[in-house]
Amino acid sequence: MRTPGIFLAATGAYLPERTSVEDAVRRGWYERERMESCGWRNVAVADGISAPDMAVAAVRQAVARSGLSRDDIDLLVHSCAYHQGPDGWSAPHYILRATLGTPVPALTVEQGCNAFLAALEMATQYLLCAPTRSGAVVSAADNFGAPSVDRWHAHRDSVLADAGAAVVLSKRSGWAELRAVESVSLPQFEILNRGHAPIFPPALTLGKKLDMNEHLEAMVAELGPRASEIVEEYGASGTKLVEQVASEAGITVPDLSHVLHLGAATTDFLDSHLRPMGLDASLGSVEFFRDVGHAGAADVGIHLDHLACSGRLAAGDHLLMLSAGPGLMITAAVVTVLETPASHTAAPADDEGSGAW
Repeated sequence: MRTPGIFLAATGAYLPERTSVEDAVRRGWYERERMESCGWRNVAVADGISAPDMAVAAVRQAVARSGLSRDDIDLLVHSCAYHQGPDGWSAPHYILRATLGTPVPALTVEQGCNAFLAALEMATQYLLCAPTRSGAVVSAADNFGAPSVDRWHAHRDSVLADAGAAVVLSKRSGWAELRAVESVSLPQFEILNRGHAPIFPPALTLGKKLDMNEHLEAMVAELGPRASEIVEEYGASGTKLVEQVASEAGITVPDLSHVLHLGAATTDFLDSHLRPMGLDASLGSVEFFRDVGHAGAADVGIHLDHLACSGRLAAGDHLLMLSAGPGLMITAAVVTVLETPASHTAAPADDEGSGAW
């Protein structure tokens, strides 16, 4: 989908203090063999700071950087991969009350690691469908420090991190332009994140811990030889999607300057995901994620903020934002940098306090 006249006015992020993976090995939380093979060095751990509170910090920072007034924003969409707070409660309205304090719609997108870009696509469509709407905020946050999660082992070769991120979209101006965004689903593989677990009652209500590895093993057993089809179809669908959004943005895949991706700590792992799509791992930021971890729905958002604050972006750069989540669903977006974001580069590139209250 082409997205004419949609700009990135600002980004924001909250990255809590890091815990050394080496220290986790000494404490017996993690295995040295996994540390050496998976590449993680540090992981962001928020302790008692809730996911919505991290989102509040990121949204406040993004709105302040954007130069927009509260009345310029017509929608807030919060995204997440894990539970946010009390049952029957609305995290996005908590975030809205603590940031904008206006009566605009506030929604949640829960689509796993793909949630941030899915929310970005939703917010963009919301802005485009009415000429009177001028801006939107998209946030993402997860805290995997709950008793129901073993952040060191719950998600295959990843170490789960805590973080918050936000982006302000505007139809007036910004330091970058969103050129195209699109999603594709592979519902034949929804079992990938279900395995043999019963749909009802929900696992958390039974006191079970998050275990994506168990789901994956069950999926492999269920599909047998067909399990390899997931890799093949993911690669084919991702390739087609990336080519589509690049074409809609008026560029080609080789024109891309950076790929903003889900948290990865080895170039081999990243390359295995990007190579089928005609993308090189050198376009990513493995070094950044090695000192953060895999932050669920916030990955692409904190990656975007990291690049905006790093001084590495220049006018004319084309950014591919790419993520995938349960469904199986893939979302891709192309952003073109119009100017160096001065309000972002004033802060250190990896400032742990950048989202502070």
